[in-house]
Amino acid sequence: MEEPSATATIATALAGGVGLLALVTLVYGTILYRMEERPRIRQLCLGLLFGIGGVAAMLQSVPISPGVYLDVKAVPVALAAPFGGPLAAMLAAGMVSAARIAIGGAGTLPGVVGILVAGSVGLLLRRLVPAVEWRNSRPLFILGPVASVHPLSIFVLPWEVALPIFIDGGIPIALFTAAGILMLGTMLARERRRVDTEQMLRNAALSDPLTGLANRRAFFASIDRAVAGALRHDTPVSLLMLDIDHFKDVNDSRGHDAGDAVLVSLSRLLQRSVRQSDLVARFGGEEFAILLPNAPGDGAFQLAERLRCAVRDLSIPQNDGAILHVTVSIGLSTLTPDIGRADAMIKAADMALYRAKQSGRDRVCRHRESSVKEPAPAAD
Repeated sequence: MEEPSATATIATALAGGVGLLALVTLVYGTILYRMEERPRIRQLCLGLLFGIGGVAAMLQSVPISPGVYLDVKAVPVALAAPFGGPLAAMLAAGMVSAARIAIGGAGTLPGVVGILVAGSVGLLLRRLVPAVEWRNSRPLFILGPVASVHPLSIFVLPWEVALPIFIDGGIPIALFTAAGILMLGTMLARERRRVDTEQMLRNAALSDPLTGLANRRAFFASIDRAVAGALRHDTPVSLLMLDIDHFKDVNDSRGHDAGDAVLVSLSRLLQRSVRQSDLVARFGGEEFAILLPNAPGDGAFQLAERLRCAVRDLSIPQNDGAILHVTVSIGLSTLTPDIGRADAMIKAADMALYRAKQSGRDRVCRHRESSVKEPAPAAD
């Protein structure tokens, strides 16, 4: 039986390395999805993923001369920046370089230089090409050929040593690097589009289309988690329910466009007036809910008073030049021994809101034991 040629052996090994890298996409989408709200940790995880991919590619290396190996480790390193970010690129390049140094041999220096060249090309193109473009394959047709010049790093060795190595292995490495970047990058881009679509659909299902706030469904999920955490860690949590006073009159007298403008303006005011950890949700119609983790009752009441005054001072311009002013009534409840569940908190805040409405509107009332005296609303 005829022995396979050296070129065929190199091609077979490099093809195996490219195939091994395809496994990266199985984990890539999971990291994107799970780490959506933790971008720094996500970059670190993606850096580890691309770094492990590069090290795994070296397992398919072909020895071409003592201490010199051919492989496609540059493929994940070049893709780390466009699909993981700068931090991921630096971590991946560092991991793969460290592994190449650990292997040692005459090819250590050109190997590390090639890794750094591939990583630098990825970082440069990420900076030059808008992020949205990496959701399709077009930039890969630039990245692949440019990153495939990394085999030239062999010429850091003496010419008489480097030239034969480059002739025997440089062209296959360049071709398989370009092909690997195009193949793996296309799969990563497809996975990113899939995750982006799922996130968009999930956000649409959990947000109010008019105001952009969390909707009722998202609010119920959040308050269940907040109450469970507060009971577990013995921390306070409070809830505000806000209702726009005489909102029906705004819709009847000025139309629904004016009512929508009021809802949007109020939503923006509420969002910029609370902490990042707080959740503002449109509970329904002209009613809003604000979930306040780690907020005791007195602190929540002070916030409610500030919000009430801020809404009263809010000017809402109309298309005809008119300025609208509205007020809100607010009900407050706090997790206590007698209000120990999420549904009980919502019911208590709703009852306090009803009392605020019945007491003349434009005021804050809170669910309380009979011994607690209700503070008077701020004077107009």
